[in-house]
Amino acid sequence: MVLVAVAVISTAAFLAVPALQARSIVDSPPIDLTAPVTARNCTPCHAVIGASRNASVIFNHAAHLTADCSSCHFVNPHEGGKTAIPTMASCFACHGLVHGPTGQVASGECTDCHPDGDTRRPKSHVKDWKAKPHATASKTGGVNGCLLCHEPVKDCDTCHVAEKVDVGSMPAIYLRTVPLKIDEPSKLIDPDEATSIGQCNYCHPDIDKFEPGRILFTHDDHLKRDYQCTVCHPRFAHQPTLTDRNTMQQCYRCHGLVHAANGPVATEKCEDCHPKSFELTPVSHSVKFLSGDHKDPAKGGVSYCAMCHKAETCVKCHNGGTKLANGKVGLKVIPADHRKPQWSSEHGGLFLGQKGDCAVCHDSKSCQQCHQTTMPHPTDWLDVHATGGKLSGEDCRVCHKDRESCQDCHHATVRSAELVAKNCVKCHPEMKTEPATDIKVAGLAEHAVHFNVATTAESKKDKPYVCDDCHIGFGSTGIRVDNPLTGPHDMRGCYDCHGALDIQNIRIAPWPGSELCRRCHTDLNL
Repeated sequence: MVLVAVAVISTAAFLAVPALQARSIVDSPPIDLTAPVTARNCTPCHAVIGASRNASVIFNHAAHLTADCSSCHFVNPHEGGKTAIPTMASCFACHGLVHGPTGQVASGECTDCHPDGDTRRPKSHVKDWKAKPHATASKTGGVNGCLLCHEPVKDCDTCHVAEKVDVGSMPAIYLRTVPLKIDEPSKLIDPDEATSIGQCNYCHPDIDKFEPGRILFTHDDHLKRDYQCTVCHPRFAHQPTLTDRNTMQQCYRCHGLVHAANGPVATEKCEDCHPKSFELTPVSHSVKFLSGDHKDPAKGGVSYCAMCHKAETCVKCHNGGTKLANGKVGLKVIPADHRKPQWSSEHGGLFLGQKGDCAVCHDSKSCQQCHQTTMPHPTDWLDVHATGGKLSGEDCRVCHKDRESCQDCHHATVRSAELVAKNCVKCHPEMKTEPATDIKVAGLAEHAVHFNVATTAESKKDKPYVCDDCHIGFGSTGIRVDNPLTGPHDMRGCYDCHGALDIQNIRIAPWPGSELCRRCHTDLNL
């Protein structure tokens, strides 16, 4: 059988994309962005605060645990779209400082904090820094910062005398300074609350500043449509061990989705979201990948493939006879589970459970080659299926293995009806049979024998039974249980009444034990 291509891959493929975890990995306290810096305000986003990633310094927070965070971080680490990294001046508040008879608070040797091979030359120190540039900088910023590295007499005064520069002697020592932090109103962010713009704009004033050349995107276009932040960001973006970044698959929850008569929810044109210079073909799509190695990723779900590829792209090759990227001619591809004998009877349940990607290769026409009933059912099927012509029971049973899904609807109107003949025989004429024990269908017989039987319960005394007296819900009952020993005709629940005594020691219903079985099975040798 030749596979039939679908014009557009079903959006059901994207419904299989797992939803993001809607809460933070751990319950985190609110972060106060304007308070003095503490580890408590860092760990919700930075689970590990260890060594510096700056290759020019040798630094680890572990060696500084006895010092307050604010001893080095004078200002908020993240503000206005920038990250404030402590400067060398903040290090020299302790390093090289001699504290009376106790000696140095911390080492002031360059080699203790900078690795071998590091030039230790600031980027501002251009090639001719020794000439005019450093003089200009010292006039505007002062010379105290120079003394972090330079000895005033050896490095500065000696040179000034030799160059006949009349600037006087340099200060004898470096003056350690600690800037005062201005008190600000508290700015709290709770990582466990629903994502909102207020959680982002303090650190990211320009939330649309993306790396150029990859995507064309602005939050403004989405906010104008009144989308909530949680639609794309179901949890706080900065987690202790990672930063949540939306994948293209998550975009396709809306992009390319057609909403009935309203049309597409959002565009799926590549050029609308990617610049012309962007290479659309993923790096992973090598010749080997295109010639067969893509089958393993596809087994994990075709939602990734379906973002770019339509069904006919797959079917064209999978039908066989097509020249592949490696120059070979492809063979016909039939999924392994489709070759199993039980596939014809099992595939309906898999389709209903959304456990397959049927729509990649098949549409309604390919289903109707075997099924007389419209497959998949149209959206108004529940309303019209009873009047839509002759239905095939065999077709129904391919997907609907039991009658629970039918009974929940069909019995809804009689949920409170009394268990009397006139309420049942309209749909089940065989329940007119007398005696009721001659009815062949066990489930119908069990109900018919209770027609017009009055309950002895005080709250319903001398009234017929109703469905809820025995059933906890249609299709699910306390009486009919699949017993591996007796099958679906399980009588255990019946003995809650038959042969049982009430609180006044009066028998609730007759026929205890095997007597109840003999009511229908007269030939039993018990």
